[in-house]
Amino acid sequence: MAEAVENNTSGLKAKLTFGDVVIKKIVGVVISDIDGILGLSGNLFTDFADRFRDNEDVTKGIGVEVGTKQVAVDVSVICKYDVNISTVFDQTVELVKEAIAHMTGLELIEFNMSVDDVMTKEQYLEKYRGKESNDNEGSN
Repeated sequence: MAEAVENNTSGLKAKLTFGDVVIKKIVGVVISDIDGILGLSGNLFTDFADRFRDNEDVTKGIGVEVGTKQVAVDVSVICKYDVNISTVFDQTVELVKEAIAHMTGLELIEFNMSVDDVMTKEQYLEKYRGKESNDNEGSN
């Protein structure tokens, strides 16, 4: 866990820390709600699966470095075909920055997004729904 905030009030020394997984989850939830991003590379979430499966790991495809007051984030994504990826990137940076600051008080100082693929939503659902269906058949 990384030390994030230190408060000294009335001679009391207190520390607030955040594990990497906390920051990854914040980033993952924000990204799952962005219209131009279909999913994270290395993660099988889709809009459909993300809303109905409790065991979905939204932290796959996200790397973070958490310092005492600052955070750096790396994500790999699959973008929706025919969107302005630069606009999607700008929106993603702003929303992630706001969410991290609001929930933790930490400052986002670096955000790197790698676009690994572009697909239509139908192509994405077909590709990843097929994998999910095959995975589920083996576990039933």
